[in-house]
Amino acid sequence: MSGNKKIELKISGMACGGCSAAVERALFGLDGVSSARVDLGQKTAYVEYDSAKLSEQDFRRAVEAAGYKIE
Repeated sequence: MSGNKKIELKISGMACGGCSAAVERALFGLDGVSSARVDLGQKTAYVEYDSAKLSEQDFRRAVEAAGYKIE
């Protein structure tokens, strides 16, 4: 059974708008993400996703592949 969940991820390594855009692209690239918004000032990503398809580990891999880290 699928279920939409929301998660806040603290992201380290972002310094500019291009960084936050890269993290957003990485998150949106995951099948099951319905929305992703990155707040550069708060260094936080807000993601809504299908918990039947994705776990926090999937987000960690995608963000690290883009060159950033989840704290």
